[in-house]
Amino acid sequence: PDERSLALEMGVSRTSLREAIKILVASGVLVIRRGVGTFVSETPGRVDDPFGFAFAEDKKKLLEDWYQVRLIVESEAMELVAKNATDEELQGLEDLARRQGDLIKAAGNQQQDKGNTFSYSFMELDQEFHSALAAATHSAVMGRVLPALHEWVYFGAAIGEYPRLSRQMEENARKSHLTIARFLKMRDGKGANLAMRYHMLQA
Repeated sequence: PDERSLALEMGVSRTSLREAIKILVASGVLVIRRGVGTFVSETPGRVDDPFGFAFAEDKKKLLEDWYQVRLIVESEAMELVAKNATDEELQGLEDLARRQGDLIKAAGNQQQDKGNTFSYSFMELDQEFHSALAAATHSAVMGRVLPALHEWVYFGAAIGEYPRLSRQMEENARKSHLTIARFLKMRDGKGANLAMRYHMLQA
């Protein structure tokens, strides 16, 4: 509802209502869309850059630390996926990895004459795969922590300094994502764990 209607409905002043909305927006519960209205967030309580990584001064050190934590957490999470995911989710992960691999290969062929440029489409594909893995853990904590941890790369703060690595990263994802998905489809948690570790170490 608009501000006036909501204030009347709740029996509070518009000033109090505005203050409450500010607090809820800051907490990630509400989202204000300018010229449209105020809405409940699709991911309540989640905020951009929850760890404040964008403010780190040494981006190279941050990138190394970031990969180290992902290596520990995301590799172990594969055991949960192998144990908890439905057959449909595991098939979906394999299909997603195959589709992404085809897109990455096609994009690579187009980029050969243009130099190594890290494509935003690849970043979206990479995030989609890792988010699907997080959801397939069926863990309320992993389902939120892994995407939040993974999302930092999309600030481009550190990756942007290493454009020469972009093609290698795309090839790593193309091969590793499918390998991870295949181990998971076999319900081989240890194999998927090791495949994810290899993926992270290569990255």
